[in-house]
Amino acid sequence: MTGYRAYKPAEPTAGWTRIDLLLALYDKALERLETAAAALERSDPGTALPQLAKAQLIVSELAAGVRVEVNPEANTNILRLYEFVSHELARATVPAIRNAEKVLRTLREGFEAIRAEANELERSGQLAKADQLQMVLTTA
Repeated sequence: MTGYRAYKPAEPTAGWTRIDLLLALYDKALERLETAAAALERSDPGTALPQLAKAQLIVSELAAGVRVEVNPEANTNILRLYEFVSHELARATVPAIRNAEKVLRTLREGFEAIRAEANELERSGQLAKADQLQMVLTTA
């Protein structure tokens, strides 16, 4: 091992499964939406708008990961939901943010419900492991 590798920090996704990364993206988007809504409620757009922009980036990355060819009907509907969320975030109002939160929470709950199964598929090799994928870290 070279000196560089000995001090190189571990990859932030080391040990994470694909579903865990997906859930983390949802969590971070929802966290940013909460911050943005609270900022708008106290008339602080300077805080809200960067949070909304970062949430939109996360939603864009989630949408980019949807493979329509795997399940055309279901995945097209997921893309439509992401499109709705993006549209609501662009409105930058508290009611629109709450609409976006509802959709993202519902999607997150659905993925949480299949977490154990997804982890088992990854462990068995039926899904590529998270550390074998090219990923953009949008949760920062």
